[in-house]
Amino acid sequence: MIISELFKLEIDGENIHRLIYDTFSENRMRLLGYCLSEKLKVLNEYHTAYIYLTNDDLKRFKYDTGDSEGIVNYALSIEGIYRAALFIERGGHIKVSLRSKGDVQVNDIASKYYDGGGHLNAAGGYSYISMEETLSKFEEIISNNDII
Repeated sequence: MIISELFKLEIDGENIHRLIYDTFSENRMRLLGYCLSEKLKVLNEYHTAYIYLTNDDLKRFKYDTGDSEGIVNYALSIEGIYRAALFIERGGHIKVSLRSKGDVQVNDIASKYYDGGGHLNAAGGYSYISMEETLSKFEEIISNNDII
């Protein structure tokens, strides 16, 4: 109802959408390209892909809060991938974002291994070990969590 009232006032909805959803800094766009070309790992045998970013990566691209928003979905959009993760090193911990398609659960992984939670297809948590150990552990978890 609110939106219909705004349209009656002849707001420029297309411009507002573009400013909110389609306007990014150059650093954010370069970070996205870097994620896809250098930091994406695809585990076809487990129908899983993940992206990881270290503190150094974030500094390199002058990371601002929100710059990683939606990046995990690029991994999930790969054909044959039903589960995706994004690992971001932040100080003394690693933020874990998990996404999935269909009836593939990720909230169980978040709660069991990352002290987190969420919904069936979107969940998250934290890891308190190194990035290398976190990624190794994730691959071990995935190899024991068959989805197909």
